[in-house]
Amino acid sequence: MMMRRIISGFGANAFGQAVTIVIQIFSLPMFLLYWDTATYGSWLILSALPSFLAMADVGMVHAAGNKMTMAMGRSDVAEANRIFQTAQVFMMVVCGSLAVLMTPAALFVPLSDFISTDQRIALAALLLEILVAMFGGLYEAAFKATGRYAMGTLLANAVRLGEWAGYLLGLVLFGNFAGVAICGLLARTMGTGIGVILAQSGDHGLIWGTRLAQKSELLIMIRPAVSFMAFPLVNALSFQGVTLLVGALAGTTTVALFTTYRTLARVAVQLTGMFSHALWPEFARLFGRGGPQAVEKLYRHSALLGAAQALALSIVLYFVSPWLLQVWTHGQIAFVPGLMAWMLAYAAVSGFSHIPRVLLLSTNQHVGLAGWSLVGGAFSLILAWAFGKLWQIDGIVASLVVSEIYVAAICVYFAYRLFHSASTLRESLP
Repeated sequence: MMMRRIISGFGANAFGQAVTIVIQIFSLPMFLLYWDTATYGSWLILSALPSFLAMADVGMVHAAGNKMTMAMGRSDVAEANRIFQTAQVFMMVVCGSLAVLMTPAALFVPLSDFISTDQRIALAALLLEILVAMFGGLYEAAFKATGRYAMGTLLANAVRLGEWAGYLLGLVLFGNFAGVAICGLLARTMGTGIGVILAQSGDHGLIWGTRLAQKSELLIMIRPAVSFMAFPLVNALSFQGVTLLVGALAGTTTVALFTTYRTLARVAVQLTGMFSHALWPEFARLFGRGGPQAVEKLYRHSALLGAAQALALSIVLYFVSPWLLQVWTHGQIAFVPGLMAWMLAYAAVSGFSHIPRVLLLSTNQHVGLAGWSLVGGAFSLILAWAFGKLWQIDGIVASLVVSEIYVAAICVYFAYRLFHSASTLRESLP
């Protein structure tokens, strides 16, 4: 049964990757059928502005979802409902407050020289869309907690695809920013409503509502919830920060080379990530049922499999990358063996850290990891600058390998400490 859930979860994550690829590939040509490049660029900037709101829940949905899954793992439906309804109250207060504050600001704050009425309406709709998506994370948490991770993930990605289809419908019907954003908002809201209804179905016992919410549950979740915020920041430092550094040290042409190589190499990381995220609910469920010792066997087997998968995929990519670069870039970006080897070494090491990281994240044991990850993010930028000054692009990519070795080491260390502490505790008991 567990293996079936893991395989189904992997398939659902693969569907999510396919949705991302479809959106990335087809957005540009579809939008350029109706807009020129300047208008499309303005839309990209406008749609990126509300993205900072996605961190406003301070990781509460993830922390609550983990606790719910652990509670359901030990068949404590009453506790799962207290956590679920506490998270609902928190998200309603946060999303409602932000909607009340941000929507009038988007529509009426004096910025007439910089933003048109059409753009204002679109911005307000995009802000509401982000808030609806944030609240929708609760239905994904409910699916995960009740052993239906694959179904919840499929639905969430279908909603994302529907939202994109809503954008295209608004583009065809109205041709302006407001029409595109409002149609996307309607599609997202409809999809979220469907998710809420489907998450409630079945005899699992989770109930939507607010009656069981407790302040004590909220206080318990605050620390792991806030710690989740560290990881998007680390990603921003490691990805956008290093990309900007490449541009500053080596120029825009090298940025194109660097990002192309990194995108290709990270195929191995993404596949390992699909596997590790399929394990997320299983780790949480087993941890809730029996603590670290209950999850140790699954962790050790999956960690070895994930590491082998990342290494094997990186080796395969090295040999097929000359052909892929030729086809993908029409021969504009050449294959450089040494540089590709460094980049794939970075990808392989990055893949090694996925399973231990997900173990810690899925069981709310990530607080220490969050702090050290922030240190690693800052360290990666400093190291990339130092190595880049010495060896240009080769030095920057080599710095990524060193940084990922650090990340993998701290992930493995915190996972080891989790099991070692549990083992020491067992031995001390009479």
